[in-house]
Amino acid sequence: MKKIDRRSFLKAMGASTVALGLAACGGSSSSSSTAAGSTAGGSVSADGPKYGGNLRYAYGNAIATPGYAPLSAANAHLPYLTLAYENLLTYTDEGDLVGKLATDWVVDAEEASITWTLREGVQFADGEPFNAAAVKTNIEEYQANNRTEVANIASCEVIDDTHIKMNLATYNSSTLESVGYFVFYMSPKALENNHAALENATCGTGPFQLSEFENNAYAVYTRNENYWQEGKPYLDSVELVFITEETTMQTAFRAGEYHVCSAGNFNPTIIQELRADGIYNETVNHNGMGVGTLGLIPNSKVDSPWADVKVRRAMCYAIDTDALNAAFMLGTGTIVDEWATPGAITYNNDINHMKYDPERAKALLAEAGYADGFDTEIMVVSFLSDMFTAISNMLAEVGIRCKINMVDSATQNQAYMDGTWVGLMPHWTTVSPDLGLYMGRHLDYNGAYYAKGIQHPDYEMGLLEQIRSCTDLDEKHKLEHELQKAIYDAEEGSILFGRPLFVNSSVFFMQPEVQGLKIAESFAADWDCSGAWLDV
Repeated sequence: MKKIDRRSFLKAMGASTVALGLAACGGSSSSSSTAAGSTAGGSVSADGPKYGGNLRYAYGNAIATPGYAPLSAANAHLPYLTLAYENLLTYTDEGDLVGKLATDWVVDAEEASITWTLREGVQFADGEPFNAAAVKTNIEEYQANNRTEVANIASCEVIDDTHIKMNLATYNSSTLESVGYFVFYMSPKALENNHAALENATCGTGPFQLSEFENNAYAVYTRNENYWQEGKPYLDSVELVFITEETTMQTAFRAGEYHVCSAGNFNPTIIQELRADGIYNETVNHNGMGVGTLGLIPNSKVDSPWADVKVRRAMCYAIDTDALNAAFMLGTGTIVDEWATPGAITYNNDINHMKYDPERAKALLAEAGYADGFDTEIMVVSFLSDMFTAISNMLAEVGIRCKINMVDSATQNQAYMDGTWVGLMPHWTTVSPDLGLYMGRHLDYNGAYYAKGIQHPDYEMGLLEQIRSCTDLDEKHKLEHELQKAIYDAEEGSILFGRPLFVNSSVFFMQPEVQGLKIAESFAADWDCSGAWLDV
């Protein structure tokens, strides 16, 4: 048997309302009014964590379906999912995979299988046991929803309560992380009756369970008294409040209305102002795992000018990323031009990288038959409106006339999942050394998001499959460089994902009383509230 270890290349990364009763899941239906500093349960010790309190998090991304995990494919949904649900594997601060609901695993490349040893003594919030049968049920549920992460699992063999063998359709070097991290486990009992019990409720093994939810407004999670980590969680509840406008978020956070806020989604001024206060705890993803990039992706699947690669290349030449960096990032942004940050092991230095050349853009449009330009639109959420208006003006200078279509985040999320956006829209990616997994979630025919709105050329798809089946890391990285060139080379690439722009700064601020909260340190969209407490 050959056990596959990703440690070597992970470390080579570059920098980079309705009140809902949970009777079916054994959860609480209490409200979110628990005051910060309440002492339910008393303190753990005079100097250690204290029980009680409601932690409020101002967050800029909504979730439409918080309980039924297979419908939440975006990394932006992870702060909701990881409060109530858990996965087999998670990441250390260094980016290594470690066990969570699994305690051991063996990948057999020759047999094409993964055998898992599951953690004993874990129960779902409704009292149902977490065991191999529950894992099998959840894998099949994800497959029924066509989730790419589980597409390579041919069958699951329940060995006993704590051991399950996943037989793979083919050996795939990305399957361990894909299945281990991106599948979140729901109670099999709650999945009965067409998962109706999970429409607007949760039933997982996580430290909290959903008790109140209003779409595009807030979600309240209360303590799971059935949690398997002894003595945890410490908080009574965690509340995620949906705020898209960063200035509003910053003002409310500085007034003490929230304990945690995400800051600086391409707005460094807010980060500077919060740092200047000098009173907040700050955390930044430091290892590059899960760091996001922002780009501009055209819908190349529909019959439009964007189906022509010359038009897609013209768009890239028309955008002045240095000017955008100066105007919107105050010169602090890391500009990217492929699916990796410079210095990362999968970054290809030997391609024609994208640059600003409006005359070249006009020439390409003329070659494509659009010498007089054409009309299109950009779907964008409010907090990016100024930047994307500037991009629209740049595109207009070469003849690509864009109408700005302002939408809420839920509409945007749905569009990139079902491929129905018209023209252009923001492209959010996750940076990781494993292109087979992370790029694959966008590039695969049945990818979790964006995939239904792009073309799928044979050459690029063939490289993706070779990367996934490769057992030699050096050869895998060579193939990943080839895939970067095939897509992002400014003169020869297919430009399937359009123009990358910046790396997301992924900065989070916390009030001084917040203790024990792990956020963004290992995987930028992830957080762990199980050990969080309020020192008040």
